[in-house]
Amino acid sequence: MQKRVLSLAIAVSALSAAPVFASMSMPMPTSTPPPISGTAAMMGGTIFDVPVPASIANTKLTDARGKNFSLASLKGKYVVLTDFFTSCDMICPMTSVNMRDIGDEVRKSGLSKNTVVLEVTIDPERDTVARIKAYQALFGDSSWTIATGKATALNNFWGWFGVYAKQEKNSDGTSPDWQTHKPASYDVVHDDVVIIIGPNGHWRWLELGNPAVSNPTTLPKTLKNYLSSNGRLNLIKPQQPSWTVTAVYGAFQEVFKLPLGPKMKM
Repeated sequence: MQKRVLSLAIAVSALSAAPVFASMSMPMPTSTPPPISGTAAMMGGTIFDVPVPASIANTKLTDARGKNFSLASLKGKYVVLTDFFTSCDMICPMTSVNMRDIGDEVRKSGLSKNTVVLEVTIDPERDTVARIKAYQALFGDSSWTIATGKATALNNFWGWFGVYAKQEKNSDGTSPDWQTHKPASYDVVHDDVVIIIGPNGHWRWLELGNPAVSNPTTLPKTLKNYLSSNGRLNLIKPQQPSWTVTAVYGAFQEVFKLPLGPKMKM
């Protein structure tokens, strides 16, 4: 369902203007992304230092257990953040594989007390608490957090991070929805990003592109069967640019000097 969109043209500097949101039903965001300049990270992505404003940090999020929280409530922790939606049959299932793998590595590295791995939907209209709970259950793993929220709040939230999202008529996948077994009524075109927020509430790192998974066989069978033809191709050979869990581990080691993942030569 999801088409590739790269409105976040970031390398060493980027995000000087807000993306234009236009959609079938989603409200316009009132937030705009900050101007950013930074340096290239050794393992991929861009390093910078921008405080997340209170208006964004206080956005109410709800996890798969129905528990409310916000980025502000996570202050003091490292947050790995990405966008996704559960009806995606082209890219987001692989995003979830990477986030699950990062969550598992956080646990193995002994960093669970101070690190949160977080996926937040860009499709709150369909992604209810019950829906995201059923989606995460397909993985049989709760090492990472999946969240939803109110449409206006999430549009403003993702708008500040420069993530473009637009509802469009579904024209890609032909498989019925993995849960409802009905055709999707609409698609959501959006940017694919992975972000790290430091314990002081500052946005410190960004990478964008398709998620490249290290082991395609670990994608849950239900979601693998749901993938469109483009999704099946992305599972094996993702379009470029792409991001890997290694880039996230490298950013943790380079920016925060934390031992997440295999030790890398910097």
